[in-house]
Amino acid sequence: MRLLLHTIALEPARWTPQRTSRTLTDILASIAASKFQILEIYEPHLTAATVSAEIKDAFAKYNLTPEILSSYLNVNPMVTSDSALDAGLEVIRARIAYYGFRKIRLFPGPGMKPSDSAGRDVFVQRLKRIVSFLPETEILLETHDGSLADDPATITQIVADLASPRVGLLYQPTMFDAEGSLRQFEMEKPFIRHLHLQNRNPDLSFALMGDGVIPWERIFSNVPTDLSATLEFVPIGICPVEAFDLAATMRQVCDEADSIRNLGLK
Repeated sequence: MRLLLHTIALEPARWTPQRTSRTLTDILASIAASKFQILEIYEPHLTAATVSAEIKDAFAKYNLTPEILSSYLNVNPMVTSDSALDAGLEVIRARIAYYGFRKIRLFPGPGMKPSDSAGRDVFVQRLKRIVSFLPETEILLETHDGSLADDPATITQIVADLASPRVGLLYQPTMFDAEGSLRQFEMEKPFIRHLHLQNRNPDLSFALMGDGVIPWERIFSNVPTDLSATLEFVPIGICPVEAFDLAATMRQVCDEADSIRNLGLK
């Protein structure tokens, strides 16, 4: 099983209006010196420009492969108009072609309620448009809380009904407790194409992979060996921008990669 690194793990400004505190080219050298070669790219790291020759050249220089575009395109019809959606898709299509992304991560309607049947129908139609718009790209719907994925049955049924070989689920727990995360995993398992790896303490603060409430060892024992996964966050990296230590964070990233393999990720 291949283990990717998400560049969001190296961005302490991720949840602030600033979004990024350093350029992607500033962190690629540190990534290249680690155990990772395949990346999931936090979309704000690509800058406001649609494409960047400097970033593309850096990928080549460090022999790094940008495989997944972790996009923030908002598919919620209450937030994004059809014209804004199309404009966003044009940017995404250009980035995929330029950088060579094979997959895109999307939130399944951030802010949408699974009980909103009318909104859910619009989401499905928009998802079909995205599939047509990106005919060679695999689309991964992240099971993120605060979206249609709050109800595992709803998001599973959407993917099952769509029945597209290019649309699957990117599993991340929406319930941060052992039994809830396992129930979610078992329900979604037939449609899971990728994993986002993080763990939490009971108070929802971030934990090391082997220490938190999510029983990743049990999950790893039930996934196919050809499934890939991304290390998304490490605890030391969850801090204010001024306290962030890139070298220390990379050390914890590498330690976590060893831990993940020890937990059974093959």
